[in-house]
Amino acid sequence: MKFLKISGVAALAIIVSLLPLATAAQQTLGSINGTVTDSTGGVLQNVTVKARNTATNLTVTAETKNDGSFSVVDLPIGNYEVSFSKDAFKEEIHSSIIVQGNRASTVNAQLQPGAVNTEVRVSATPLLNQTDTTNGYTLSQEVIQNIPLGTGSFTQLAILSPGVNADLLNSSGTSGGFGNQNIFANGQRSTSNSFQFNGVNANNIFNGNSSSSVPANRFVLNTGESFNNQNGDIQTNTSVYDAIGQGLPTPPKETIQELQVNTSMYDASQGAHAGAQIELTTMSGTNNFHGQAWEYHQTTGWNASPWFYNFNGLKRPDLHRNVFGGEYGGPIIKN
Repeated sequence: MKFLKISGVAALAIIVSLLPLATAAQQTLGSINGTVTDSTGGVLQNVTVKARNTATNLTVTAETKNDGSFSVVDLPIGNYEVSFSKDAFKEEIHSSIIVQGNRASTVNAQLQPGAVNTEVRVSATPLLNQTDTTNGYTLSQEVIQNIPLGTGSFTQLAILSPGVNADLLNSSGTSGGFGNQNIFANGQRSTSNSFQFNGVNANNIFNGNSSSSVPANRFVLNTGESFNNQNGDIQTNTSVYDAIGQGLPTPPKETIQELQVNTSMYDASQGAHAGAQIELTTMSGTNNFHGQAWEYHQTTGWNASPWFYNFNGLKRPDLHRNVFGGEYGGPIIKN
């Protein structure tokens, strides 16, 4: 018995020691690069470059090379302040640089001669991707939360990217249109997309789709369906062994910090599938405590009656649903 206890402690110690490695591997990181020159256009070497996350005060430092270029890598996504300093030059500070997952933000600086303690602040945010040729887009948290979603699913946002379309909202029954939508990118099948949540592969192991491909698919669970009711909706057993669940998980949009959809010209790190490469990143803590609460209220009186129901003299499908949620976050270790 004593041997078993020692083995358990040893196993626990090994698991705990591996946790930081596992956590680091599951982050979605970005980078900042660029070139620093003087007022005449000549490149400057040995310029100190500091990138500071304004939400957590994480600061990463680099120096420019002989050709004036620099690269600050492995940065958690968020808003950064980037400063450039060198003796005999005014310090230049770019106060609003957005770092996105798997993207390199380009910040070029031109230092002016002058006292070291003099600052030049630049408030513009560079949005042009000058590093790679990826076709796609990245949505920020503010944009995601302000876009109305008919299904409540992030899959509706994928159609904003060039070359992407999705299924129409399925089913006209009670729970119709509340699930994920299947996504088609550049003529590829709906099973040809790649999904990652916080850097972890989340592809559907059943059929590769983002949707379970059945009516009312947000409310069914795992592997099989049972019977239909009079409105045409699928009823399921709540057992994990007897439910549908072939759809991807759908985090509430209030918890999503960034959604990235790449449709073509992506690099080899995203080439596992021929369709869209979709990366979802959830929110993380900051130095300040923050949170929100929400409710989605859906009722029959707000729901339009389907045309075929009216044509056949059928009663409008009942709809009574309230979804409540909330989130709260803050620093584990400040700064």
